[in-house]
Amino acid sequence: MMHFSSFRRRLACAGRGVRRFLFVTARWFADAAKHLIWLLPVIAFWLLVWHIVAWCVGSEIIIVSPRAAFARLFVLAQTREFWLAVLTSLRRISLGFVLAMGAGAAMAVLAAASRVFSRLVTPAVGVVNAMPLASFVLLVLFLFGRENLSVVVPFVMVLPLVYHNVHKGIIGTDSALLEMARVFRVPFGRQVRHIYMKSIAPHLLTAVSVGIGFAWKSGISAELIGVARGTIGGYLHRAQVNIQTADMYAWTIAIVALSLLIDKGFAMVMRVARKGGAA
Repeated sequence: MMHFSSFRRRLACAGRGVRRFLFVTARWFADAAKHLIWLLPVIAFWLLVWHIVAWCVGSEIIIVSPRAAFARLFVLAQTREFWLAVLTSLRRISLGFVLAMGAGAAMAVLAAASRVFSRLVTPAVGVVNAMPLASFVLLVLFLFGRENLSVVVPFVMVLPLVYHNVHKGIIGTDSALLEMARVFRVPFGRQVRHIYMKSIAPHLLTAVSVGIGFAWKSGISAELIGVARGTIGGYLHRAQVNIQTADMYAWTIAIVALSLLIDKGFAMVMRVARKGGAA
């Protein structure tokens, strides 16, 4: 009977969690729909401006109309190569981002624990942070080849952001709470969960929210500069070399749309997580 009642409690808890998730998700979609209603006139205005500029220029080699760009995107979206390029770029850039999050957080912990490590690593991170993207892409291209560009470049570009934010969160932990935890002999694991993580969380969320967009932009730029085959940047470069202006605009629209989807998806996940934590 005890096992059965425990199972029922867990099942009820899981049911409440699912209902909470569905409720928060439904509210997010409702808010997104309201935001979209207000956003549509703005989008329509800028599409009109784009159309007028294209009509005034009168050359599709320089600038194509919105209709031509979206028509070309519709054609590209029906091809296998388009979705393979999208998935390849997403997979590689996501891998670089995840590795940067793990390595940056680990380095921040070590830097907070060891002053020697901090003095050795912090200047190197600063140099990487100050390095121009184009020159760094060429260096990575020479060392690692085209296929690894959109993994290594986002990794190195996002790592300093994660390192500085997590390190700031660790050293900013309330010393009075730590002293109280030591006095009452609170286990170190609980100190990490209830004291350190609460201090790090806001800085880590900032690093993630900024780093996602930074990783995406730097990864696509690296593919474009390094002419990585079978990627979004590679196809964008090919369109530019062959003067396929409609393709250039179509791929650019796809890049912007994917970036917005990634940002909005992360915002949705964070909103659900906050609601769940508050409950």
